[in-house]
Amino acid sequence: MSHKKGKRYNPSFKLQVVLDSLDPNNTLIAIMKKYDLSKSTINSWRKQFFKNAHLVFDNSLSKKPSLSESPQELKRIIGRLTVELEILKKTFNLTN
Repeated sequence: MSHKKGKRYNPSFKLQVVLDSLDPNNTLIAIMKKYDLSKSTINSWRKQFFKNAHLVFDNSLSKKPSLSESPQELKRIIGRLTVELEILKKTFNLTN
């Protein structure tokens, strides 16, 4: 599509695209047009999603941050928790 090679998307955006693509009321072509993404990009994100979905239930990843953790690490943890929350909201239809 029209995106430059190497364009970066945040995890929340990728998750939204993947979840929209899993909705049986949406077609892949409609998702491609809605987000201006290629079929290969969407399929790649879907593969990543399914490959890593089990990690949502991995309690060892849910450790509490210590005071010694860097701001970079804390931002990573916040990002991961945000993605997990969005997955759970979509799973249980708790979106706004």
